[in-house]
Amino acid sequence: MNVRQAGKRPTAVAAPPNEPIIRLRDVGKIYTTGSGNFTALSAINLEIYPGEFLGVIGKSGAGKTTLLNMISGVSEITSGEVQFYAPEQVSANGRSPSLTLNDLDENALALWRGRNLGIVYQSFELLPSLDLVNNIMLPQDFAGVYQPAISKERALELLDIVELREHAYKLPAHISGGQKQRVAIARALVNDPPLIVADEPTGNLDTVTAETIFQIFARLVAQGKTVVMVTHDQNLAARFSRRVHIADGRLVDEAAGGELDTAVAHPHSLHLPTNQQTNKPTNAANQPAIHLRNVVKTYENAAGKFTALKGIDLELHYGQFVSIVGKSGSGKSTLLNMLTGIDHPTSGQVCIGGQDIYKMSESQRALWRGRNVGIVFQFFQLLPTLTLLENTMLPMDYCNVFPAQERPLRALELLAMVGLADHAHALPASVSNGQQQSAAIARALATDPPIIVADEPTGNLDSRAADVVIDVFQELASRGKTILIVTHDPSLTSRTDKTIHIVDGRIVDPAAGQTAPRLEERPYPLPTPMVQP
Repeated sequence: MNVRQAGKRPTAVAAPPNEPIIRLRDVGKIYTTGSGNFTALSAINLEIYPGEFLGVIGKSGAGKTTLLNMISGVSEITSGEVQFYAPEQVSANGRSPSLTLNDLDENALALWRGRNLGIVYQSFELLPSLDLVNNIMLPQDFAGVYQPAISKERALELLDIVELREHAYKLPAHISGGQKQRVAIARALVNDPPLIVADEPTGNLDTVTAETIFQIFARLVAQGKTVVMVTHDQNLAARFSRRVHIADGRLVDEAAGGELDTAVAHPHSLHLPTNQQTNKPTNAANQPAIHLRNVVKTYENAAGKFTALKGIDLELHYGQFVSIVGKSGSGKSTLLNMLTGIDHPTSGQVCIGGQDIYKMSESQRALWRGRNVGIVFQFFQLLPTLTLLENTMLPMDYCNVFPAQERPLRALELLAMVGLADHAHALPASVSNGQQQSAAIARALATDPPIIVADEPTGNLDSRAADVVIDVFQELASRGKTILIVTHDPSLTSRTDKTIHIVDGRIVDPAAGQTAPRLEERPYPLPTPMVQP
């Protein structure tokens, strides 16, 4: 499946000394939506130099991801131009040393990306029908440099770097979200590109794995590669060789960027809907909110059987705010799937509000879930053709709760609570990933469920927006709701009532969690740069 170059390419222009690898000149991006035009970027001028580790900082909705899309040529520019100056070692291989990306046709742009760019997306973008090795080899196929034995050897070498070689022949569905992100990073390195762009690459990883990934990027920069990374993690922000701050689609100086980040609703300004009260099942007065008895979950795939949960016993009560922590692949997301009735346990019992939910039929469990559990997924799951207001109202319509005439006002109150009242009539595609996550949280509260579970609910939010979300959860817990969040952020666990540690599919005490097997903190050797045929 090789992509062939088509159409004319611009005339090559040799890059002068100290020329940037990427130059943006007056770049603008306007999205057209059902509610009108939305300016995501305005007059961006930026030079990125070879060997830089550039951090792109800004609050949710600032335009960070759109900026990466302009640099990588995955979204059409509305105005301005993006120039790529090929590093010296690349032009020695016969490639054009300078290109204006918006002058390339789709095929030529795809070829350029395959040879010169490694992209790490927030949502992994792995093909579900291919195992991890073949997912990593895909860019070589597109770039026309695929050689079966050599490409496979390199893919396995990269899986070693991200500590996943033992999972090489598994399908993406059989590994955790954090592991999928590491596979995506390995795939971005497979063609030895001079430029790597990464959109929150550590957002879904535990702190040890995140540090490992950051060190890998830092070592790539030390070898002369250029890395551009979007992040909300203030602990990482100070470690880039240079940072740029973006706010409302414009680059701002660092001080202005810091000031703009404070423009998030203060916790004391939150106004929860007045009917957001404790909505316990009527038969649950003396029952725990959640009770798991010896729950086991085993998956079977081509590589054999894998037990994700190993005899989980757990009891939680109404009004508890609980964090679930553990390294990537430990079983956290699988545990949430058991609690929400999304995935059936292999054995054991799951009782929610005194009901054994796996004694229900699929349709009964779907209706039960809609009324009793609010779910916040890692990747939003908003319907793209509905506005944020309509997405928030959807659970009320589906479960037939609250009078129809009250639903729009209630949805608007929930959107205001997460800072999205001004975007209520916008489509998901016209707001940022962080804003989509906030809308997903509002939707999870729509039916006033007694239990809310969230898988990395703050992973795509800047620190102040994340604080607002945690404040909302704390307030809901104080009103009697049970809140469970999976998180890799240790600063969040200090704000919850209870922390559950999972290691290799088992719940352990915190001391055991600290001594559990973890990724080694050592400098990782990088693979030898690939020689293009």
